[in-house]
Amino acid sequence: MNAADPAFEGHLHYEETTGVAVITYDRPERRNAVNVPMYKAIVAAVEKANASEAVGAIVLTHAGPVFCAGVDLKAPPEPKDPATGIRETVATLGMANDTGWIHLMQRSKPSVAALDGAAVGLGATHVLAADLRIGGPSASFSFPFLARGTMPEFGFSALLPRMVGFARAMEICLTSAVLDADQARALGLLNRIVPAEALRAEAITLAATLAKLPPLQTRLTRQLLHDNAAEPDLNAVLTRERDAFIALFRAQRAAAKAAEG
Repeated sequence: MNAADPAFEGHLHYEETTGVAVITYDRPERRNAVNVPMYKAIVAAVEKANASEAVGAIVLTHAGPVFCAGVDLKAPPEPKDPATGIRETVATLGMANDTGWIHLMQRSKPSVAALDGAAVGLGATHVLAADLRIGGPSASFSFPFLARGTMPEFGFSALLPRMVGFARAMEICLTSAVLDADQARALGLLNRIVPAEALRAEAITLAATLAKLPPLQTRLTRQLLHDNAAEPDLNAVLTRERDAFIALFRAQRAAAKAAEG
């Protein structure tokens, strides 16, 4: 295992092992709540993993008993941009068109979120963009947005109905639901539950399996699932699948030509 990257000190740890980048949230004084610097550190860590030739998949996990307490509401405001007069916030960064969190995760290498503690608010919504989620027995998802006079973010309004169905998504939102590990597993928010002491190793093993998949086919398959999951037009579905196969065949032919010299 590589040594942790000191560039992320104060927010998270970044390590590479067995073809996997492990990003561990570690801001215990705020229960891993996300302020702007931490959000930027998470994005930078994901981008570092994407740029590393040694990495084929990503694990998002945490130190301490809480996975993520959401947005850090006690964080001091960021300075205003002198050109626009606008302050950066976690919401504006994470929900930006084309560069926001969902876009980042969809174009990134395959990802596994591993949690054995509370994922509250943003802590719950942002992991829905991971490809797979596994949890320990103490994992929970809390969606307190309306009860706190706010609203969900980071693509939650699209991702949650895709995972649990429209009726259940509406109930979860309107009741500010808290779901324990078993409930989250039954709804599909967790793919599996594992013993707490095995969570990190299980996440790395699962991610290492994903890292060994053929990269182009994996990327195209993931993109097809994202694009077609809520697509009502069957012809659009088939067109995307056809175009993906064309892209694959062209890449394979180019690789074969290059191998021939």
